[in-house]
Amino acid sequence: MKEIRQAIVLVDNYRRPSRQRNTAGRYRVGAKTEKEAEELVQKVIGFGSVQFYYWEDKDNRSSFYDSDQIVSYKEVVKEVFKDGKFYFVKPNHACEKQL
Repeated sequence: MKEIRQAIVLVDNYRRPSRQRNTAGRYRVGAKTEKEAEELVQKVIGFGSVQFYYWEDKDNRSSFYDSDQIVSYKEVVKEVFKDGKFYFVKPNHACEKQL
């Protein structure tokens, strides 16, 4: 049985800011494989260019987090960088109305 790890996945990272979709950004996923992480994000956001970035393990944990923030298996959250820290927000589907 494979270990559940914290995957960092990027959406629309290659696009210039004026052409990015409303789903663009950095996502954290609890997954077992790179392919599974990409599929979970794609399912949540609807469409966009999804690219696996890296596995974030305890050894390479960034100091930009307030606490030991992790997600459970098959959970997807969007990470927003604000005031020098990463915060989790609920990801939105590409067809949802923006607030």
